[in-house]
Amino acid sequence: MPTLIIDNQTVTVPEGTSVLEAALKLGIEIPHFCHHEALGAIGACRMCAVDIIEGPARGIQMSCMLAAKNDMVVATGSEAVLAYRAQVIEWLMTNHPHDCPVCDAGGECQLQDMTVAGGHGIRRYTGPKRTYRNQDLGPFIAHEMNRCIQCYRCVRTYQDYCGGTDFGVLGSRQRLYFGRFADGPLESPFAGNLVDVCPTGVLTDKTCRFKSRGWDLQEAPSVCLHCSLGCAVTGGARYRELQRRRARTNLQTNGYFICDRGRFGYGYVNRADRPRHPMIGHRRATWQEALATLENRLQEMIEVFGAASIALLTSSRACLETQFLAKRWAAALGSPHVCFEPHPRRDLAARVAASQSSDYCASLADIRQCDVAVLVGADPLSEAPVLALALRQAARRGARIVVIDPRPVDLPLTFERHAIPPESLSRVLQAIRHPDQEDETRTGRLGRPLGRALRKAQNPVLIGGTDILGPQGSLALLQAAAACSGHQAPCRSMLLLGGANSFGGALLGGDNPGFDDVIEGMEQGRIKALLCIEADPLADFPDRKRSRAALARLEWLAVFDYAATATLQEADYFLPTTALEESFGTLINNEGRMQSFDRVFTAGAPVAETAGDSHPPRIFTREIPGAEPQPAWALMAGLMGRDANLDVLRGEIDHAGRHFAGISTLIADGEGCRIAIPGPVPELAETSHGETVFIDDLRLLITQALYGSEALSSLSPHIEPLLPRPFVMLHPQDAARFKITEGAQVTLFTPLGDFPLTLRLSEEMARGLAIVPRLRNTVTEPLVSGGEPMICRIEKV
Repeated sequence: MPTLIIDNQTVTVPEGTSVLEAALKLGIEIPHFCHHEALGAIGACRMCAVDIIEGPARGIQMSCMLAAKNDMVVATGSEAVLAYRAQVIEWLMTNHPHDCPVCDAGGECQLQDMTVAGGHGIRRYTGPKRTYRNQDLGPFIAHEMNRCIQCYRCVRTYQDYCGGTDFGVLGSRQRLYFGRFADGPLESPFAGNLVDVCPTGVLTDKTCRFKSRGWDLQEAPSVCLHCSLGCAVTGGARYRELQRRRARTNLQTNGYFICDRGRFGYGYVNRADRPRHPMIGHRRATWQEALATLENRLQEMIEVFGAASIALLTSSRACLETQFLAKRWAAALGSPHVCFEPHPRRDLAARVAASQSSDYCASLADIRQCDVAVLVGADPLSEAPVLALALRQAARRGARIVVIDPRPVDLPLTFERHAIPPESLSRVLQAIRHPDQEDETRTGRLGRPLGRALRKAQNPVLIGGTDILGPQGSLALLQAAAACSGHQAPCRSMLLLGGANSFGGALLGGDNPGFDDVIEGMEQGRIKALLCIEADPLADFPDRKRSRAALARLEWLAVFDYAATATLQEADYFLPTTALEESFGTLINNEGRMQSFDRVFTAGAPVAETAGDSHPPRIFTREIPGAEPQPAWALMAGLMGRDANLDVLRGEIDHAGRHFAGISTLIADGEGCRIAIPGPVPELAETSHGETVFIDDLRLLITQALYGSEALSSLSPHIEPLLPRPFVMLHPQDAARFKITEGAQVTLFTPLGDFPLTLRLSEEMARGLAIVPRLRNTVTEPLVSGGEPMICRIEKV
């Protein structure tokens, strides 16, 4: 490891570290543009000049392109260096417009900072400037090409890191143009990262354009709620409105970037139809009246029907503190019925994931460094988009990526594809687990070589999607990963779960019965009251007809939530809770990593909504409109007669169970920590591993889409332009069998109802299936993903 001196400070760095990175380690900021931690450097901007006093190459050198060497002596602020940088920044500013007052990047613009740092304050050039025509890049990104300084960060992020193909660089010399070949929305689901990497105002966030300056925003570290990966984000709010989300660096999870669903899916927080007031029936109530009614009603239910007549339900979008107090509240009421997931199959699969030792759980950091990755029943772009980015970085390093899935999975990288029916995936995993057993079936011929490849790899990873695999398949994947592990090279595994805190709910659920038992109790009349705490059983239980009928039999239905859910429409009683950015809490991602988040802003109706066309408001009062929502955990603490003190609560969680050791010391801006001890392995029904043959039957496989399937982002107005129309997908051979063609209007007949859809065809999917993505607020909303395939039929309209 080389040791060098920079500005009279000594530092030792790993081999291959650049001088610029070595300086950053000392806290010395060398002005730069083209360098980025995730991208490296290409020496395009020439701003990072330093003076090499002692070393293999003396004089003025570009620090981003120069590797640190032993005994090197570097000066970052000599007269020669300062004069050089002043010239470079003057060149870069020659064509830059004087539009800082109207530029959305103003105040957090790297060009502004580096112009001052480079010593350029007076513009001497008076000639004509180079100008361009801006492009319409879709609903997320605003384009102002005249501000470009040609650092290449955008194209390196979009093409090299994210794998996009429709945005690049055209032209030559000083006539470079960064954009698309023609106007149109950017196709990559990671396009929003262009906003974060652009050092100027060329590419800015269109969803919050002209709303606020960076220094106007209330910001705090947060965690993305839109899948199970737990990506680190920073929320920004002003005037009681959440105005943006940015990627926050966490090298164990998302690294430096996030997906567009996580970045732009926050609109549900600001919706005008968001419920913000306590309700009793259809009547608005005060908090005092609502809480008194709740306590009296619960006492009446216990006296008349007994404590076992009450059930509590939370979900994977509730934070760990809320889930923990729901369990404590149920115990205080004397009820044995508390569930943490309305989807029974997802609940069991999450318990399987939570039973794995953290030593074998793969983080996104592990996946970025893997050399063989086998995905079984996992569709990253739809279920966990940033996983696709991690796989791309592994592929760029030469890793072998294999996808085994019934769906036409798409990834921003080159990979091996095997279209296998869902009932055959467990048999592939058995073959991976036992590669030396004779098996000449199709699944055996596929799985056995992969099992040997995983055993030979240095950093192998096995990745599964629990929606397709189910609990039995998920357990088979963990067993296969354990069988492929060696003493020197463990085969790590990752299971994609149903929600942001599925793992936490699974640990708290332990071996308790799932929500299907509660549904059965409601049907039989044993359970008379249901408290839904940030949960929507009407939308998320796989059989909507059954859940609706069961809810209709209840004496009383209470809902605590921050979204206008389907269950809320049927509720007898409602208390508003805060959204994630309006509270403090903790989430546990799919690898068992506990991450805390801080409150970005205090709940309240956005000023733009309360003021109407009159801004600022003409009526002044001490009351904040729409400020009645409270954190769900604080509500329950009050109902239990406890102080709503988060530090005390986390200390109790820390000591109550061995799983959550360390939660009380979490820092919201940190990397989080893994759970200390896994949960128990759940009891699962036995499944057959024999070959199953379906000859004429068409089976319905309900899946997720990148946009429109996840509950909260589907409520965001920013996402609406990208929502797909409902469709059903068949293999061309199946379509020929039914004599229907691409684009035909068809009716899909299922046990859950009949659905008018448009037909799409794909040769890359498994035969014998009808694939339908669940799209909320459309005709396919009753189709809930994560269940077993079911028999269906299809007819042309």
